[in-house]
Amino acid sequence: MMPLHKGKKGGPTGWSPWLLVGSVAGAIVIAAPARAATDVRAVYELLNDWQLEDALAEAQALFAQAPDDPEVWIMAAHVQHQRGEHLSALSLLDAAARADETINAGYRSLVETSARLQANAESVMTPHFEIRYLNKDEIVAYYAGPILEAAYSNIGGDLDLLAAERGERILVEIYPDARGLAGATGLTVKEIETSGTIAVCKFHRLMITSPLATLNGYDWGDTLAHEFVHLLISKKSHDTIPIWLHEGIAKFYESRWKGKAGEALNPYSEKLLADAVRKNDFITYQQMHPSMALLPSQEAAALAFAEVFTTIEYLRKQFGNETIPELLVKSAERVPLEQALHDVFGMGLGTIETSWKRYLKKRPFREIAGAAPRKIRLIGNEDEAIKENPLETIDDPAVHKFARLGELLQLRGKHRAAVVEYEKAYARAGAAHATLLNRLARAYIETDRLDDAVHLVDKALAAHPNDGDAHLLAGRIRLAQNQPAKARAHFEAVRRQNPFNPEVHAALAKLYEQAGDKEAAAKATHFLELARKPRPSKDYELPSPPAGNAFVSLLSPNWGQVRINGATPIATPAWRVPVEAGELAVEILSGPSSGTLQTVMVKPGESTTMVLH
Repeated sequence: MMPLHKGKKGGPTGWSPWLLVGSVAGAIVIAAPARAATDVRAVYELLNDWQLEDALAEAQALFAQAPDDPEVWIMAAHVQHQRGEHLSALSLLDAAARADETINAGYRSLVETSARLQANAESVMTPHFEIRYLNKDEIVAYYAGPILEAAYSNIGGDLDLLAAERGERILVEIYPDARGLAGATGLTVKEIETSGTIAVCKFHRLMITSPLATLNGYDWGDTLAHEFVHLLISKKSHDTIPIWLHEGIAKFYESRWKGKAGEALNPYSEKLLADAVRKNDFITYQQMHPSMALLPSQEAAALAFAEVFTTIEYLRKQFGNETIPELLVKSAERVPLEQALHDVFGMGLGTIETSWKRYLKKRPFREIAGAAPRKIRLIGNEDEAIKENPLETIDDPAVHKFARLGELLQLRGKHRAAVVEYEKAYARAGAAHATLLNRLARAYIETDRLDDAVHLVDKALAAHPNDGDAHLLAGRIRLAQNQPAKARAHFEAVRRQNPFNPEVHAALAKLYEQAGDKEAAAKATHFLELARKPRPSKDYELPSPPAGNAFVSLLSPNWGQVRINGATPIATPAWRVPVEAGELAVEILSGPSSGTLQTVMVKPGESTTMVLH
C-alpha cells in the first residue's frame, strides 16, 4: 500500500510573510479600482467548463485588484466552494449579504452543508487527493487512497489527462448519511432514496455517502473510480458532451483502477442486453436525454447503462483506444457533437447506433442463471450496517415458503432441517436470490458439508460477483481450508463493500501478521477497534462565531489556510470575520511560512485587512 499521511487540510504553496496594510473604523482600506462585470463572468465561465485552476488564477488577480467589491466576493465564494474551502466561501457570501448583495439562499445552503463537514472533518492526503471524513469513515478514507491514486494514473493515462498537476489536490468528501449528501448536492433525500444515488461528481469534487449509512455497504471503491472518471470527462471536454456519452465513458473506464478498462459490466446487465438484442428492443440515445434517472424503471436504466458501456467498447475496438480522448478534445473545442463524431469515427450518431447494434449481434454475452441487480438500501441505524442482508422478497410463493421456513429453522439452530427447506427453494429458484444461496451455504458449513458450501458460494459469486455476504462466507471457508491468500482476497473484497464489519478487520489483521506485513496488520487492528465503536451521535455544526465587536479580513495571493487565535482553520480570502477587539494571533498553516505566527491589534468598531505579498 502506498504511503499516506493523515492531517488537517493543507493549502497551496508559495506563501510569504503577512503584511498589515491598515485599518479604519468600518472600512477596508485597500484602494483599488473596481473590475468590470465581464471579468467576473469570465471566472464563472471557467468554473462551468470545469477549469478550476484557471478560474482560481483569474479570481486571485481580480480579487487583488478589487477586494472591496461585493460582486467579486461572491465570485470568489464560488471558486472557494469548488476548491473545498467552504468556510472561506461562507464568510465571503455572508460579507456580501451584509453589504446588501442578493445571495442565492439555495446556493448558500449547499455551501453551509459542506462547511459543516469541513469544520468537523479530518483528511487523508495522497499525492493527488484530499479525502475528507468524519470519525469512523477514516477506514474508508484510508483504503480509498490507493484506489484513487491507481485511478489517477491508469484512467488519467488512458484519457490523457492527469488532472491534479498544478498544485491543487482533487477533493473527495465522505458524507455520513444521505441527508449530508443531499444538502451538499442540491438533491432531496427523497430523490436520493428513490433513485439509489449514492455518490455525485459535482462542483469539481467527488462526494459519496458513507457505507455505514447503507445496509451491508456498497461498492464504494468502484463508485469512487466511476465518479473520478466523470471529473476527468468534465475537465477534458469542458463539460460539453451529452449524458449518455458521459455515462458510457465513465462506466467503461471505471474498472481501470484495478485492471483493464471494460470489465465493469455485471452479469445482470449482460443478461438485460442479451435480451434486448434478441428482441431488438433498445433504449435509444435520444431517450436517455437529459438524464438516465428519468427513464421509466430501474431495469430500463440498467439496460441504458449496458448499452452506452458497449457503445464505448465497440468504438474503441473498431477505431482505437485513442479515439475517446480525441472526441473529448473535439468537444472541448466546441465542435458540435455530430461533426466531432464524423471527425473522429467517420460517421454520425445514427450510423454509430446502427453499427453498434450489428456489433452486439456478434458479441458473446455471459448469461448466468439467477443474475440479479444488487440494490443499495439506506438505513438510519448503523447497527444494521453490518448485519447479513435480509432474505429478499421472493415472488414465487413456493420458493418464498421454503426459504422462510428454512430461515426460521436456522434461527432456532436446527441447521439440518434448514438445509432441507433451503434446498427445496434452491431447486426451484436456482441462483436468482443471493441471500438464499448464502443462507444455504451457511447451513452447509454448520452441518460440516464444506465441499457443498464451497460449490454453492462459487455459484453465488458467479451470479452476484459483488455480494459481500458471499465473499464473507468464502473468506471463512478458505480460512478453514488453510488457504490464506484466497481468504485474504475475499476479506479484502468484503472490505471494499462493507468496511465496518469487525470480523473482516480481525481476520485481515491475523492474515497480514502471518504474511509478515506488520504495518498492514497494525492498521487492520486499529480499524477493528474503530469499527467496534458507534459513530458519535451528534449534529455537525459550524464553529460558533465569536461575539465580535470588530472585523478582520484576510487576503493572500495564493489563498492558503490560516488560523485566527487558535480557532478552526480557514482559507483566505476570509472576509470581515467577526473577532473580539484586541491582539489577534494569525498562524500560517501551509507553505514555506507554515507554523509562523503574526500578531495584529484590532480596535473596537474597526475592520482590519491583512494582505499577504
